[in-house]
Amino acid sequence: MPYSFMPSYTVVALSESQNWSTSISSILNAGSIAGRILVGVLADFIGPLNALFLSLLVSNLAVLAIWLPFKNLSALVVSALIFGFVSGSAVSLVPVVTASLFGVKRLASLLGLLFFSYTLGSLACSPVGGALLDKYGQGTNYTLLIIYGGAFFSAATLLLGILRMAVDTNVRARI
Repeated sequence: MPYSFMPSYTVVALSESQNWSTSISSILNAGSIAGRILVGVLADFIGPLNALFLSLLVSNLAVLAIWLPFKNLSALVVSALIFGFVSGSAVSLVPVVTASLFGVKRLASLLGLLFFSYTLGSLACSPVGGALLDKYGQGTNYTLLIIYGGAFFSAATLLLGILRMAVDTNVRARI
């Protein structure tokens, strides 16, 4: 959701220029490039499932602890950079986590199923978020939209945490 709504938030809610809107989009994507690499390196040390969980937790914090409460450009830039950085790992670590949990024999079909579910979430999240923004935020108040997105990040973090503990209850285990 941040990829869809942070750029418009910059112009509509913060009254910044269109140039800043484009910059926020660039910051999100640049952070994602760096995050795919560096979180992958982190995964080599702490395990891919642990790194993915940590990434989800940090993305949740970027949305709910930085973007939501602080209504200024500086906080938005920080939130976009952090979110972009950790969101890239969701794409790069999911195949590794899936292979480590289920093996490589069924990897292609499992990844197809997982990324199909991503598509459903992406198709549902942005239009519903936009509807919330229009109906309850009058097109300018993004608070409910940010909470809605944060709720999904929180749910994903919780579910991945449950999966992580189901695999191994030792929090220091490299999974």
